[in-house]
Amino acid sequence: MINGIQFKVCGLTRARDAQAAAAAGADYLGFIFYPKSPRCIRFERYRDIQPRLPDVPKVAVTVAPDLYTLSQLEGAGFDYFQIHFPLGLAEEIPAWSKLVGKERLWLAPKMPPQGELDPRWMEFADGFLWDAFKKDASTFGGTGSLSDWESFRQMRQRYPEKRWILAGGISPENAAEALAQTGATCLDFNSSLEIEPGVKDLERISQVRVSLSEAPSGNS
Repeated sequence: MINGIQFKVCGLTRARDAQAAAAAGADYLGFIFYPKSPRCIRFERYRDIQPRLPDVPKVAVTVAPDLYTLSQLEGAGFDYFQIHFPLGLAEEIPAWSKLVGKERLWLAPKMPPQGELDPRWMEFADGFLWDAFKKDASTFGGTGSLSDWESFRQMRQRYPEKRWILAGGISPENAAEALAQTGATCLDFNSSLEIEPGVKDLERISQVRVSLSEAPSGNS
């Protein structure tokens, strides 16, 4: 946490990048297991680098997983599970929650602009990640586009007891503005920190610490 703000570095595929994120103060490290993502890390590759990863909470990121896939990730020792899904698969939420526990589940629905979360989801997850929306059926985050900040702000105010993570084009350059406009207390950095998909720029990672240190504190 920096200046009262938590942040996650997502799309990690290398141990050195994860170590740099931890050194910069990252609260969460995100690893994507969605095969269609250019930042996907194979499960076997994750197991290879796992012994060299820093002692920072780790988030398994996936898209509408079947229970076998989710149980495999659960067995790998992840602290949280960030599940993206199209709204048509919302009926799977109770099963995901039962498997990993609501306290470890972060739901990331593919929500169109001005969309609102279904209140029934609240009993199944303690975390919600708000990402950019793309009509492309295979695209779930990682686009570099901004999400709907106003809808995020409204949902966060409506359900203040939940953990809210703002994603979608968050960068060292716009982090302060995002915090001021949304009241977010947790930001997700991904493509803005890259040299190429899945390969982080270590200098850009260090800039996150500077950006958050200089941002106004006391968001609510």
